Amino acid sequence: MRAAAPVEGAPPTSCANSADAPRWTVTGLAGAYAASYATGLLITALLLRRRLEGRLDGKRLCRTYGKLTASALTAGTLDWFVARSCSNTVTSITWAPAPGLAAGGLTMSLVFVLLARILKISELRSLLGLG
Repeated sequence: MRAAAPVEGAPPTSCANSADAPRWTVTGLAGAYAASYATGLLITALLLRRRLEGRLDGKRLCRTYGKLTASALTAGTLDWFVARSCSNTVTSITWAPAPGLAAGGLTMSLVFVLLARILKISELRSLLGLG
């Protein structure tokens, strides 16, 4: 019985069998970090609610967390498209990632702050002059 050939661009099912494993390592790390952050938020909220005798505003906390997630996902998606389109413009292999990194980072930052203002995330006001 022959093993199925890997599909180009698909995440590997096993790191041991894939030549693309380093490519998907960063994606896996980001996903694991997001999951651990969400789990930590839930545990902290439950412990704080018990310690504060129910005076923790869970609805507001969930609403803010949802707004931040929506802003980050939108900014990250636009960042991916911009970085992808800009990284192929330089012919030098050494400098090829630089324009994509710069344009993507700037796009992600600006879109996140713009969406945070539109969604009226109150924590944005604590930043210098952005609220």
